[in-house]
Amino acid sequence: MDIYLVRHTEVAVGRSVAYGQSDVALSESYAEQRDHLIRHLPPAPAVIFTSPLSRCRRLADDLVKSLTTGSSIETAPGQTALAGTHRPLVRSDDRLKEFFFGDWEMTPWTDIDADALATWRSDFVTIPTPNGENFGDLSARVRAFWHDSILPLTQTGHNRPVLVVSHGGVIRTLLCLFLDLPLQNAYRLNLDYGAVSKVTLTGSSATVQYINR
Repeated sequence: MDIYLVRHTEVAVGRSVAYGQSDVALSESYAEQRDHLIRHLPPAPAVIFTSPLSRCRRLADDLVKSLTTGSSIETAPGQTALAGTHRPLVRSDDRLKEFFFGDWEMTPWTDIDADALATWRSDFVTIPTPNGENFGDLSARVRAFWHDSILPLTQTGHNRPVLVVSHGGVIRTLLCLFLDLPLQNAYRLNLDYGAVSKVTLTGSSATVQYINR
């Protein structure tokens, strides 16, 4: 079974703000980046899992419209409908939300206390942000999602692909799991906005096919 890990498109606040789990607007390039993504995704996925944050949910809803497939039949002169249409299910999951920056949410990086930021960056896996989480917390909830929601699909016998529409931190966490990389190295994995990575799942074993297309 093929799993496509989809990062949301670019956000309007850019990279200068710690926006994490805050709901932020998408940039004006949304439609262009969405259409780029669609060219790299398969038709008729079985299900689309998504973060509930609007920058992911909007993309998931648009992908449903674009990736729904069916054969065209004539219902009346000049009118057609889809026969045998497959419309992917969309399932929202809080565990797919981005890293939570706590008190730093929506704060420009340059306005955060430099010493506190340096300390957190030195060991972001175990040191939480003020009233937020650490990367280990993120990893725990993302792993729980994988084991609860993805692995059981291998027992259903279907072979249609699955999409996971989420955030950079979430997808990097999954890739670290599949590639057996320490979480400390997560941000060495380059993930662009509006990019897709592909994983093939055989039983409980995941093989990374490509990253960041």
